[in-house]
Amino acid sequence: MYDNIRFHLDEDYPDQLPPENAATHIGMYWQWAAKSGLVNPVWQTAPETTADFAAMTAGTISGRHFLLKHMDGALTADDFTELGQRFTEFYYTDEEDGYGAFMEDYVLALDTPSLGGFYHVKHPGNLRQTDTRFSDGL
Repeated sequence: MYDNIRFHLDEDYPDQLPPENAATHIGMYWQWAAKSGLVNPVWQTAPETTADFAAMTAGTISGRHFLLKHMDGALTADDFTELGQRFTEFYYTDEEDGYGAFMEDYVLALDTPSLGGFYHVKHPGNLRQTDTRFSDGL
C-alpha cells in the first residue's frame, strides 16, 4: 500500500480539521496520475466509477472526493498501471521515511507551513513539478 488516509488520522492529526483533509495530498496525486494515464483502466470502465472518474479527470470533482468515495481512502499498487506503479514507487514512496519527493514537492508548491501545516490545504493547487519529475524520473 502506498498511502491511506488512516495512516494520517492515526498520527498527530489536528483535532480542528475535518478528517477528509488527511486525504488531500493522496487525492492530488491520484488525480494527477489519472490525468496522466497511469491508473488501472478498471477505474475508468467500472459502472460504479465511470462517471466520477470522468468528472475527476475533467476537474469537476477532486481526486480526494474520488479516493474517499470509491477507494476507501487508499492507494495500492493495483490502482496503477505497471508504469504508474514504477513512477509511484520512485516518486511517492521512500524506503527510509515512507514518503518520497512527492511530499516535498507538495509542501513547497502549496507552501503548507504558511497555511498552518500539511493538512491545512483546502483547495489543491497545481503540482507542475510532478510532470517534471515524471519526465525526468523514468
